[in-house]
Order: sequence, then C-alpha cells, then structure tokens
Amino acid sequence: MNIHKQVAAWLAIVTGMLSLLVALIFGVFMGGIGAFASGGDTKVLGLFAFLGGFIFIFFGFFAILNILAGIFYLRGSSIARIWLIISNILSLFGFPLGTIIGAYSLWAILKDDAPQAQPPAIDAPQ
Repeated sequence: MNIHKQVAAWLAIVTGMLSLLVALIFGVFMGGIGAFASGGDTKVLGLFAFLGGFIFIFFGFFAILNILAGIFYLRGSSIARIWLIISNILSLFGFPLGTIIGAYSLWAILKDDAPQAQPPAIDAPQ
C-alpha cells in the first residue's frame, strides 16, 4: 500500500473522530437549548432531547463507520475501500474542506498501483 492510500485511510479515521466529536457536542447543545428554552414544559424539553439524540445517533453512526473503514482499509479490506469511496463522494459536497479531503482521498484510493505494461520492444531489421 502506497503512502497516499495510507494518508487517505488516516484522513478517514481523523475526520470520523472529529465528526463524532461534533455530533456529541451538538447533541449536548440541543439538550441544553431544550432545558433552557423549555421553561418547565416537558414537551419542549423532550422534543429538543429527541432531536439532539437523533442527530447524534445518525451522524455518530456514519462517523463510526468512517473510522472502522479507515482502520480496515489500512489492513487491506476491499469492502472498506468501497465504503471509503462512497463516503468520500458524499464528502465532496462539504465545501471547502470536505471537497479537498474527498478529492484527494478519491484520487488516492482509485489510483492504480499496478505498474503500466510496456509494449514489447521491436528490433529494427538488419
């Protein structure tokens, strides 16, 4: 595995961890907003807690998948390669940082490692 593929796998791991952290912070933030804005109304608190929990679970699930895909791609898994291709295509929409990371990772993952076959040398007639 060349260095670019390893960097792409590590980028998936690091961005997955950062996404998990952001999802956790957002979930806690939504709970805090609900507690502050509810004014004792349990329905409002429940709604904000549900939304915060749902967003954390939804984005946390994909963040954990990205972390696992990066780890398994470092070990040579072809299924992890497929997931990384899909997640990097989706990250292209996250302008500007997601676009840069997604484009680089797609280039590294899809780049062919096999040496190019050279055509046989033709000797000139003597």
